[in-house]
This record gives sequence, C-alpha cells and structure tokens, in this order.
Amino acid sequence: MRLYDRLVKWFLVDEAKLPDLSWLAVREHFIPIFFSDILKKALEDERLTETDRTYFRTFANMLYEHYHLDYHQSALELKKAFAPFDPDSEVEWKPEYSEEYRKECREKFEKNILQFLSACNFCELEQEKLNTILDAPYPGVLSIAVDYRKLDSMRLYYRGSTDTTHLAQKLFILRKSYASKKLKRVFVLARYKEEYDSQIIAKAFRDVSVENLKVVIPEVRLKLPIFDQIKVGGTGLISIVMALYKVFLAAVLTPILFVIVMTGIVSGFIKAVFGFLNSRTKCLKTYSESLYHKSLASNMGAVNLLVEQAETQEVKEAFLAYFILYVLRDENLTQSTLDRRIESWIFDHFGFQLDFEVRDALRKLVDKKLLGMFTSPDDSETYYKVYDLPSALRRLDEMWDNHHSENNTGDASFDQFAGLSALEQVGMILNENLERNPRKNSCKHDNRHNLRRKTGKCGLVPKSHQVQKYFNRKKK
Repeated sequence: MRLYDRLVKWFLVDEAKLPDLSWLAVREHFIPIFFSDILKKALEDERLTETDRTYFRTFANMLYEHYHLDYHQSALELKKAFAPFDPDSEVEWKPEYSEEYRKECREKFEKNILQFLSACNFCELEQEKLNTILDAPYPGVLSIAVDYRKLDSMRLYYRGSTDTTHLAQKLFILRKSYASKKLKRVFVLARYKEEYDSQIIAKAFRDVSVENLKVVIPEVRLKLPIFDQIKVGGTGLISIVMALYKVFLAAVLTPILFVIVMTGIVSGFIKAVFGFLNSRTKCLKTYSESLYHKSLASNMGAVNLLVEQAETQEVKEAFLAYFILYVLRDENLTQSTLDRRIESWIFDHFGFQLDFEVRDALRKLVDKKLLGMFTSPDDSETYYKVYDLPSALRRLDEMWDNHHSENNTGDASFDQFAGLSALEQVGMILNENLERNPRKNSCKHDNRHNLRRKTGKCGLVPKSHQVQKYFNRKKK
C-alpha cells in the first residue's frame, strides 16, 4: 500500500470501518409529486371526454375536502395533546395541568403522531442502526457527541434516501471521496426526563447526510476536531515549556529581563486562549449553519406539517387508484395488476420509480363507498370496479351531507331566532316570505301593509289567525 493511501486511511477515512447502509436502498412509498400536477396529467388523458374532465375536476376537489374533513378531528386531538408540552407556544394563559393529565396527553400524542408518521410514509430508524451510524468514524468538520443524560427517549424517523458522494480532506493535501447516503426527510421525536419537566420536542429536517445525522439530535456536546485540538494543545504546551525556560534564565540574570519575559508569557497565554475560542466559534458556526439550512419545522409547526402531508398523501393514493380503474374500466384489474399499472403511469409521466401502496389505496376507495369487488367466473381471482363519475360524485356528496348525522333532525320551518318572542318570530318569518316573494305578498294579496308600524324587532304585525296557526303548529 502506498504511503499516501496509508495517510488517508489513518487521518481521513477507513471505508472498511464505515457501516453498511444498503438497507436504505429501497423504493419509497411516498409520492413526491404535487397533487395539482397529477390532476393535470390525468385530465390530459385521451381516453377522457370533456364531460369526464369536468367531472374529474369536481371529483378531485370533493376528494380533497373529504380527507381534510376526515383528518380535522384527528389533527385537533393531536394538537390538544401536544399543547401542554409545546415550548414554542405563544399562549399567555394556560391552566394548571395536573400530572395525570400531562401523562394522558403524552401517551395520546405519542400514539396519534405515529399514525400521522405512518400516513406520511415515514419509517423508524431502529435504535441499533441509529447507534451504528452515530458511532461510525465519519470524517467531517464537526466533532459531536450525543448526550442522552437529559433525554428519557429519542426516536428518529426518515423518509427516502439518495446516493451521494462525500469528499473528505485535510491540510489541503489529503483528499478522499467515498460513497454515502442522504436522508430526504428526517423527523425527530424526543422526550425529556421528569426533572426537565418531561418536555416533548418534535422537529423536521430535510436532506440530512448520515455523516451529519448527529446535528439533528436535540442534546449534543460539541468537541473541537482532532486537528484543532492538536493545534491548540501543541501551541499551548510549547509556549509553557519555552516560558519556563525563559523565566529560569531571566530569574538568574536580571529582574528587568524577568519582567519582560513574564509579559511575553502572559501575551502568549492570551493568544492561546483566543486561539481556542476562535476554533470553538468556528465549530459553533458550522453547527448552527447545518441546523439553519436543514431545518423544516419545529414542535407545533412540525405537527402541522405532518397533518398537511398526511392529507395530501391520502388524496393522491385514492385519486390515482380511482383514475386508473376508471380509464381501464373495460379490463378486470386485480390488485397486483392495478399496482403495476399505477407505478407504470407515474413513471411514464413523471419519471419516478416508487412502490405504490395499492392495498391502502383500495381500502380508501372502500371507505368512500366508491369501489366494488368482484370474482371471476372460475373463482380464480378477484378484480375491482369503481362507480362511474356521476355516481361517485353523488356518493361523495351524500357522505358529506351525512357527516354530522346527529344534526339531521327537526324541521327547518321551526327554526327560531334566539332572544325573540313567539310574536316576533312569526313577524320575522313573514318578512322573509315577503322578501322572497314580493309579488305574492304585495298589497293586492295582503292588506297588512296598512298595518305596518314600528315594533321592537319586527317590520310587520302579523294577523291574529296567523299567530294562532303558528302556536297550533308548535303544540303539535
């Protein structure tokens, strides 16, 4: 082995000691395409008529509204559970949360956020694999040690990875490029110990290389790189040795020389201290820049980001499954065939290779009552059909109307204004009828305009038999 290669291996990186990250090279389920672009490409399909395109635009809007409504209650519960632990809250008044309530909220938050992470196609980085990456001897500017002393638990989730090349160099002479991985999205969920008020930290990051994965950990200890430690320590040691030698000579010779030498020692000590502070400032600057450019959201902002992405991902999956089943309605598509057709359509139009979650997409269409399951004549396979567009729109509209079924009671004709008497209620009803049908309620059909006068809240005085009729209806 050449001397240069040995120096690179000793002072830069030994690739044999780096962890194997081949398990990150898997196709992701997340669809990295705007829903508006998916809809645009779908509407350009030649198999659709102009009527179909109009229906599909309405279908897309209704589907988006449905999933926004579906996730609304879950999002409110998630935010409510996180509220007692949010360190960035702007709320100035908070109730005194009991320890039991905080524990309940903590358990509910950790349970619910896992559902949103799953909907956003995040995968948990197992603790063993995480420790392997954090402890790996990656070369870099920062020297960071993870500090778990304050943390009760810390979980890291990632979504998607890309191959990248990292360049390590030292002293402008030693250079080495090696293959590495970059995580597209990282979500960190940490809980502090009870002595630190059991705070919960939620943070989202983008494009984090495995070398800098320590940067996203909430609690770390910054250390000077080895080169800076040698530089500062060596300079300090040499200065001390030389200073002692000069002090000895000065003490032997003259007091004036002794004073001059002591002045030089003090200046050398100050120089060494400032050298240490400059190296530390450089390290902190690199650390803060890494966080600034990689951070997406923190705490409640990270929660809102998850909610929005979960809604959008659900809409994309359901829409793609319905669209392919509709345009290929003359074929009997099985689950595996549908999966291949959707993945092929995405690759042909956008150039992305992904692992579409067809089973989850079919479940969504079943939940929205848009899918039918059929069996072939020989009972050998199961295929799927969707309702046509007019039927799908009617079904979505019916589900929307019945979302709050507990309110679908009573008769609209008995709706009343709060704070009005029965007489005033009838007057308001008559006023509404007059505004809706001015010709029918004109003086030709009703002489009540001659009885118009000012009352507290009514513009008309109703006839006595109309008042009696109103009370009879109320009794019934």
